[in-house]
Amino acid sequence: MAGIAFSGVGKIIEIAFKIKEAVKTVKHNEEECRNIERYVARVTAVIKCLDDDTMETMKGEAMRGALEDLAVSLERAFELVTECQRKDIIRRFFGAGAMAKELHRVQNDIERKLQLGNFATNVFQTTIMVTNIQSASAASAPPPPRPQPVTIDGFRQFSFYELKAATNDFSLENKIGTGGSSTIYKGILQEGQVVAIKEHSYKFLSEENRIYDAINISIKLNHENIVKPLGYCHEVIMVLKLDIFDKYVEDKDQHFCFVEEYMPNGSMEDIINGSQLIDWSSRFKIIQGIAQGLHYLHEECVVHMDIKPSNILLDCDMNPRICDFGVAIKLGRGVDKTTHDSLVGTPTYMAREYLTRGHISRKCDVYAFGLTLLETIHSMRISEEHAAPSASLPQYKPGIPGLVTWVIKELIIFSQAHTHAVSICWLHTYSYCLGL
Repeated sequence: MAGIAFSGVGKIIEIAFKIKEAVKTVKHNEEECRNIERYVARVTAVIKCLDDDTMETMKGEAMRGALEDLAVSLERAFELVTECQRKDIIRRFFGAGAMAKELHRVQNDIERKLQLGNFATNVFQTTIMVTNIQSASAASAPPPPRPQPVTIDGFRQFSFYELKAATNDFSLENKIGTGGSSTIYKGILQEGQVVAIKEHSYKFLSEENRIYDAINISIKLNHENIVKPLGYCHEVIMVLKLDIFDKYVEDKDQHFCFVEEYMPNGSMEDIINGSQLIDWSSRFKIIQGIAQGLHYLHEECVVHMDIKPSNILLDCDMNPRICDFGVAIKLGRGVDKTTHDSLVGTPTYMAREYLTRGHISRKCDVYAFGLTLLETIHSMRISEEHAAPSASLPQYKPGIPGLVTWVIKELIIFSQAHTHAVSICWLHTYSYCLGL
């Protein structure tokens, strides 16, 4: 068995040499054949780079399947390249386009087995296995104990492997939403707890300081109207990748995830968009909860900076929970305002003093809360309009422009029933909230 596996290495090198020679005299599909030659050369280069210990280990049965699988693909590649040398046979049995497709398919097959398939994986895993075996004190030694999860103040450090298992490898079936820099998945931990897992994008990872700013802010929050953070995962895995010169180089594969409580009833956005129909008393309860959560944040000197309906989640009792502290700002004690040059958050919900001058204060959250409140009231009126088609209500227009139109119409109606002075007061208030 070992002899067969080891002979597979020699066979691969032999076929690679034949392909290299055959490519020199092909008469058709020269470019595709040269691509085949280049990928085959990578296979032999990987084998030649292996040390003696790894080559010895490759004689084992563990490598047999991977080597044979690769050899089959190389043999098929050699057959195709050989056919490209035979002008008449090519014309009789294959069109140039069909041959090009077949060569491309085999090239992809070789590439897959070299980079992602059994061959590359087993070679490097075998190297690691050899190192581990040589360093072990005895073959019968028990496996090392499973490391206990690191937990600080109830905030746990998860491994990326745990979160992959919890989300079924971050499958589409588990996906429940997206954000500006993250994709959110529903996950079930090994102990059975249902959680929300936010996998952040490279854009977020490129600002590493912001990652730990968000952790330091969210880990200390404890309020019934704030989503409770449960943990995080930040792993950097060293991998091999091809550079622009077709050389294998060392690279980093980074993963960062936040783990939070799972909220089963969606978000405030679902209510505003009409996906969930609830009465006014329930909406008012939600609005109160948002206000209480914001008050708590501001007492803790935290400015959320991205208050909006999609960041207000609803728990099993329809209680609102403020989430997503990825762009939150922590003010110093006694500090009411600061200034930032960069813009973070959602432009639609940015206060004008922040949008135009970069001023950050608790008023930024109050402004965004005011817009969310107006959207909630507006959507309630629209749902009533659908319930009573004969009612004379303004036509719904999505987004803030439609909301501005609605507010102005409401102020006109209001002014007809109240004194001019009171109407002007309301007009100034609404105009400031909407940035008019």
